Amino acid sequence: MAARKTHPLIKIAIALLVLAGGGWLFVRSAQDSRAEPYQMSSRHLQGWTLGIDTAADSQGSVVSLRPPAELPMNLFRQLFSRQMESMGTPSMPGIPLVLRHELPSALTAEQVLGLAQSAGLDRSVITPTCVGYRRVSAMGATRQLYYVLFAVSGFEGFRAALAGPAGPGFKADTLSPVLMMAAQPDFTGWMPIGADAQRDCVAPVTVE
Repeated sequence: MAARKTHPLIKIAIALLVLAGGGWLFVRSAQDSRAEPYQMSSRHLQGWTLGIDTAADSQGSVVSLRPPAELPMNLFRQLFSRQMESMGTPSMPGIPLVLRHELPSALTAEQVLGLAQSAGLDRSVITPTCVGYRRVSAMGATRQLYYVLFAVSGFEGFRAALAGPAGPGFKADTLSPVLMMAAQPDFTGWMPIGADAQRDCVAPVTVE
């Protein structure tokens, strides 16, 4: 007795189901790995310094709070081991305190640095909140950004105090204390980041 032949349309449907199932498993695996907790040493939450940023800074920052040198690369290694994606890292990692476009030309970086020092930001208590992720697809191109959202004591007070010398156009709540981890293709155009933990956070951070 001759074997019954399977209709070509049924074969195509089966193949599509297999592909869809494989794609779902791949996406689920990527989401699961992205959600794994990141580890951060407690010593990396100390010794942060204030610094003036150059005009070439891709984040557009005037003054930033800079972490110990080991922290950004440690975070990037953890990210790469999970996602295995080719992404860039910041040339001068730091938490931007104020952006260049937010200030009038009469207000100098040295004055902003002095205000940050007066606010005690170089002695801040710094606590990681989560790892945030943003993805934007437009005009056939996809851009991605990973960052760490922190709670920084004195950050909101500094931004509020800056509203006086910065002028009426300054909005204190448009910038959150974030440290950029990695981006694809680059970091241009992401700032300011007003982080939304409910929307952006994809993984917790564990302090050891």
